[in-house]
Amino acid sequence: MRRRENTQWALVALAVACWALACASGCDRAAQPAVPTQAASPDASAPPSAAPTAPASRLADPVAACAGGHPEQADHFAEAGMGRAFYRPEKAERIEDFDSKKATVTHPKTGAVYQAYIDPQGRWWQSESFPGRPGKREVQVDYVVGSGNHTRTYLGVVEGELIELPLTWYSRRRIWDMSPGYETKNHFRFTRAVKPECMFCHNDLTPVVPGTMANYQAPIALGISCARCHGDGTAHVAQREAGKGPPTGQADPSILNPARLPPAEQLGVCEQCHLAGEARVLLDGHTWDAYDPRTPLAEYMSIFVNRGPRGADFSIASHGDRLAQSACAQRSDGKLTCTTCHNPHKPSTPESHRAACLSCHQVSECGEEHAAAKPDAECWTCHMRKGDTSDIPHVTFTDHWIRQRPGAKEDAAAAAPKPAGPPALVDALASRRKGPDPHAVAREAVAHADIWRYQKVQAHLPVAAPLLEGAAQTSPHRLDVWISLARVREAKGDRVGAAKAYEAAVKLAPTHAPLLVDQAQNLEDMGDLAGAERALRRALEARPDYRAAWGNLGNVLARQGRMPDADAAYERADALAPHEALTPQNRGFLSIGRREYDRAIAFFEETQRRDPVTAVAPFGLANALLAQGKLNEALPHLNEALRIDPSYTMALWYRGRVFADLSQWTAARRDLERWRTLEPHNPNAHVELAQILLGAGDKAAARRTLSEAALKFPGHPQIGALLNVATQP
Repeated sequence: MRRRENTQWALVALAVACWALACASGCDRAAQPAVPTQAASPDASAPPSAAPTAPASRLADPVAACAGGHPEQADHFAEAGMGRAFYRPEKAERIEDFDSKKATVTHPKTGAVYQAYIDPQGRWWQSESFPGRPGKREVQVDYVVGSGNHTRTYLGVVEGELIELPLTWYSRRRIWDMSPGYETKNHFRFTRAVKPECMFCHNDLTPVVPGTMANYQAPIALGISCARCHGDGTAHVAQREAGKGPPTGQADPSILNPARLPPAEQLGVCEQCHLAGEARVLLDGHTWDAYDPRTPLAEYMSIFVNRGPRGADFSIASHGDRLAQSACAQRSDGKLTCTTCHNPHKPSTPESHRAACLSCHQVSECGEEHAAAKPDAECWTCHMRKGDTSDIPHVTFTDHWIRQRPGAKEDAAAAAPKPAGPPALVDALASRRKGPDPHAVAREAVAHADIWRYQKVQAHLPVAAPLLEGAAQTSPHRLDVWISLARVREAKGDRVGAAKAYEAAVKLAPTHAPLLVDQAQNLEDMGDLAGAERALRRALEARPDYRAAWGNLGNVLARQGRMPDADAAYERADALAPHEALTPQNRGFLSIGRREYDRAIAFFEETQRRDPVTAVAPFGLANALLAQGKLNEALPHLNEALRIDPSYTMALWYRGRVFADLSQWTAARRDLERWRTLEPHNPNAHVELAQILLGAGDKAAARRTLSEAALKFPGHPQIGALLNVATQP
């Protein structure tokens, strides 16, 4: 009997090992990580940058170059928030509390422990560990983002790509906490690429290496400079150094003075970063790492906001949209711009804000009974609500929607439920464009797809799908349309349609390695292993050091039974990223497939050392032991996997089977019922539960389970066969 059970578990483990290698890259699967996946490929949704791209300024230090002719503006700008936006940690004024207790944060949903610290050499780090488990991940801080007025965020470099680190310093509360977006269970950890569209608002522009998501050409710019508002000043500085320039009072064509622009274009200079919207999509021919503010913002990008009332909540970069809702702006005939209240060259003061208000209003308008009538009153304290932002925790900010009397009643009215129906977006910059805009729908389609994918708002998926199908016909030259369409078709289960979309995208960007990896994953999911291999080898021709491509190639080769070749590909992936846990994880399952159980155990132990949070490592260890019939030794590892991830359905299935083999029927039934609850549309969950119930001798419960399953899955052969067994006397 025991020999038969050993053989059974060996076959199951071998089957799972092969299936584990089938889910092998960065697709956005909603399922729990029941099987190992090679590292997620960086997002290929953004168009690859043209090479070479010009930086925002060819001056080595634009602020210093401008200081010669504009010393007061340069000095004051260095004090403003924009002037302290991006820098090396050694240049940072120490505002954080690095006390070991205060700089340690336990993630509430995983139990992982994150710590920020400075080593004896003065280098800044962030680490991740898990109590009671081996291993610790540490990544050095290479850059600091943010003035510190509200927050500071920290960036490191992993596999050549700039990534955001998990901990942020929140200045008002003087605490460390998880970075925005890291509060979820399956958060980014040390993989969140800081792509050019992120850098666009936090730093001067630096060209990205073509075909990568966040590998920037050295040297990376350090800080927002004069060039972001005035354009490349190289010619301007050269003229002044040569004693040349236009006559006094005349415009200087060698430099942009935003004050001379029409009001809408003045707003656009600020809205580069102060109108984030729900989604931003570039117009044709532009890239995120090359922009000249002499180009009106509306001719560079679309910024999509929700159509209709926005509600009472506001985000930290919603200034432009909130201001546009204000009666002050709407009645100013376009004359109210950001610089009406803010001098971009120096920090604002209560006096400067009050003076801005009084440039249009009279104190008497408020009435003597109001505090604003006092000579030193700050108008904004009554007319602009201050509160928590909707997207950044622990931050109190000023809502730029100016109202007569903001308060609970007005906020409640603004927060009234929106009309029923699909979500609708509007391009906030559309009215500023002249002439026809034939690709407006394509940009809107991409915007809906981006909100669905990145913000996880599922309601945008059914809106994006038909728009993208149409955009593929009207704007076939847009890479982002084809990639978004491929993603949407994958989400709808249309793998063949996704393959066609990926093929069209690859024709537009034949050397874009992340895109080729995603194409390969779709082909692998379709069972086209030869096609997947070709796509991966093309990716490696473009980027021989691309670890994700090597790891996924190992998976594809293993599925073809080419084990030595697969092992060599994994070796290469591991050499490129010795910190990455997914490679030894996949090698562990490959070793089970080759019946090399000791080797598999060693790989899963290494996986656990590299990634103390993953539940797949103990699950893999259980697999290797079960393949040898060691049920009692495997059980603690399954318990550990489910302690880390209670919704891990594969572990529930395995543990239920182990309990059944050990005649612990109550425990077995509990696990299989839990699996069925988590995956009600998986017929295997119903079949396995029925088998457990039959094994326990509870035919009545088995009949109920199978009768329900037969209605859900008509014609399923196993369900029908088991139902016959359950109905026999």
